[in-house]
Amino acid sequence: MQQEQQEFKDINVNGKDRRWKERKLQNVELGRRLEVLGYKAFARVYQCAEVLKFLKQPDGSLKLNQAWFCKSKLCPMCNWRRSMKYGAQLGQIIDVALKRQPKARFVFLTLTVKNVSGEELSDELKRLTKAFDRLFKRVKVKRSLIGYLRSIEITYNAKRDDYHPHIHVLLMVKSSYFNGSQNYIKQSEWTDMWQQSAKLDYKPIVNVKKVKPNQRKAKDEMDLRGAIVETAKYPTKPIEKMGETEEQKLKVTDDLMQALRNKRQIGFGGLFREIRKELQLEDVEEGDLIHIDEDKQEVSAGVEIVALWNWGRMTYEVKE
Repeated sequence: MQQEQQEFKDINVNGKDRRWKERKLQNVELGRRLEVLGYKAFARVYQCAEVLKFLKQPDGSLKLNQAWFCKSKLCPMCNWRRSMKYGAQLGQIIDVALKRQPKARFVFLTLTVKNVSGEELSDELKRLTKAFDRLFKRVKVKRSLIGYLRSIEITYNAKRDDYHPHIHVLLMVKSSYFNGSQNYIKQSEWTDMWQQSAKLDYKPIVNVKKVKPNQRKAKDEMDLRGAIVETAKYPTKPIEKMGETEEQKLKVTDDLMQALRNKRQIGFGGLFREIRKELQLEDVEEGDLIHIDEDKQEVSAGVEIVALWNWGRMTYEVKE
């Protein structure tokens, strides 16, 4: 009688399950929908992370050493890896930026527009990027700006069957930003400038929060780590959470595949862009998703653990 393979688990040093199985199941679901919709990319998506090779570290944790990722913009597996890589890179950039500009302050800005249909989404994303560029060329914005990171996020409203694209921006500003009306930009001013830059015939919702370096914060503030995490959440929400019926989920998959084609959802500016270039950081959207530097810890050579995706049992199993 054949011995049943051991189910694979990857528990980090804090005792948290990395949920490879859950993400692979979501990936398989995406592949199935792409196949139904007639996208040739479905085969690549199915093959994503089928074989995972880890090195066991002295503390018992596992470090991914080899894998193949499909890099689909909608893949839950790849977006999880991108999000961690993105957050790690942003942390590195901010560490360097604060050494150079220790008195700098941070602001978290969210720029929104009205919801649009799936047919309008692609063009709306292009308009958003151009509007953002116009906003950040304004004299008052440039006056105190040191660097920024922007990410475009898209959410879906199942009841209305439309999309809410919006931009999250983490701004690093001079300490003088909060001194006097000549430098400080009130929420109402951000709103007016965004309305003009985006050429809107209505008042958009704009959210501005002061970012504090520590956890103790007022209601209208957020801590720096929280702002990094919020900006680093990969811009597309998990596809399996978009839509209530199977028909809707297929439509959302199709709409996003079309709208996100050849689009960049993240961007660095000012000092952030300079530091990113100096550190020779990889492209987050297209780069290596194995080595994500999530904890900046050197990977030690150790026992290799191989996890294989079992299509029959729909789980990862440890290869003996």
